[in-house]
Amino acid sequence: MREQAPVDNGQIMHSIGQLTGAIQSMHQGLTARIEDIKDDIRRLDKASNTRMDRIETSLVGKIRDLGVSTDKRIDGLGERVTSLEKEDKAMIREITKYSAMGGGASAALVAGVVELLKRI
Repeated sequence: MREQAPVDNGQIMHSIGQLTGAIQSMHQGLTARIEDIKDDIRRLDKASNTRMDRIETSLVGKIRDLGVSTDKRIDGLGERVTSLEKEDKAMIREITKYSAMGGGASAALVAGVVELLKRI
């Protein structure tokens, strides 16, 4: 059997101290990296929110502009319809006037023909 070397408590304590220091160093490094990642996430979130705000503002402006031009087009169509209705009414009046005149003339002709037929 092999003989074991005597255990040196000082050496063990020294090794435990080194191990503890290494673990603390690793913990500090990981904590620093985690904080860096959190900062990166916050910065990206802020940039994303800023970009979304710009896009929203731009879209609202474009929608507003389209609404104004659409309103102008609709108003223009309303004016055209009103103008066409006026023209239609004028044409209806003219047709009615000529129809009445034609009807009166026809009635006079028929009455004249009837009188002629009575005398014949």
